[in-house]
Amino acid sequence: MIDKRGSRRVAFRTIVHYGQDKPLGYVSFSTDISSGGLCIKTNSVFMSGTKLYLAIVTADKKYEAEGVVAWAKKIPQHLVPVERNGMGVRFTYADPGLAGVYEEKVKHAS
Repeated sequence: MIDKRGSRRVAFRTIVHYGQDKPLGYVSFSTDISSGGLCIKTNSVFMSGTKLYLAIVTADKKYEAEGVVAWAKKIPQHLVPVERNGMGVRFTYADPGLAGVYEEKVKHAS
């Protein structure tokens, strides 16, 4: 399988508010991030191609972003502990400070 991602994923567990409209109506958490997007662990998924607004909350700041759902997987609730669910969101816009967060994560992951 060919990896289409332009940069590597790194673990990034933080709160993410998201939705198709503002104010954002959904809250979950991310599992990883790359320079081009992030994965949100949730069963409240949107179809591939859906435009989303994101607010990514870290310990010291909230970053705004927009993106498009690249993939989505919803599973039965009883399988959540053993099966990956959620959606991948490819950024179309991300607060410039979020790139710095990603670079720090990459630096510490190496």
